[in-house]
Amino acid sequence: MRRFPVLCAIGLIGFLSSAVIAQQPAAKPAVKAPVNPLEPTGPVGPLYRFTNAIQDIMESIVAPSADVLFDAVATDITAQGVNEKRPQNDEEWEVVEHNAVALVEAMNMIKMPGRIVARPGEKTKSEGPDAPELSAEEITAKINRNRPLFLKYANALQTQAIRALAIARKHDAQGLFDIGEDIDEACENCHLEYWYPKDSAAREAAVTNRKLRDAELKKKAEQEKK
Repeated sequence: MRRFPVLCAIGLIGFLSSAVIAQQPAAKPAVKAPVNPLEPTGPVGPLYRFTNAIQDIMESIVAPSADVLFDAVATDITAQGVNEKRPQNDEEWEVVEHNAVALVEAMNMIKMPGRIVARPGEKTKSEGPDAPELSAEEITAKINRNRPLFLKYANALQTQAIRALAIARKHDAQGLFDIGEDIDEACENCHLEYWYPKDSAAREAAVTNRKLRDAELKKKAEQEKK
């Protein structure tokens, strides 16, 4: 019978302890950092694999894709007459669209930090003592000295490629023809800066083409006002 007060005391202590614990604020769960969808969450390997260099991407994706856009709309004058070339159906327009997509995304590929200019041991097309084209090492040095400028040229071409993609999706033949010069100029501006800045003939041709184009645009604007 003498154990009853002791048991009551133990029970009272337990009750009071539970009440105190219940009054305390619940521990907040640890806040997890937001998940970056580009970062691997497990042992999946490297985030990117730089198997190809900028030169590989330019030769295997950029140049052929741009050629498809350039050649999709054309007017050929022959002895037999005038031949108007245009995409004729959805399938042909789809080819143009796919190449515009490739050109857009190729610019993302060459802008990736860590992408080298050329594979080890691979030379550019006209290296030599007086060659107009810089070596891969010289191009790399120029890019590293002012990477924002390199990104500016890449973005300029990407902007034109995005415009071409929208034009292709609208099946606008005249728009595709007109944007060809914008794409070509964006490519040449980058090449004159990084690939063959010593080629005076190419630089003079670019200046001449720019003046002719400005004159054509001015003439067209004046005609539209009339």
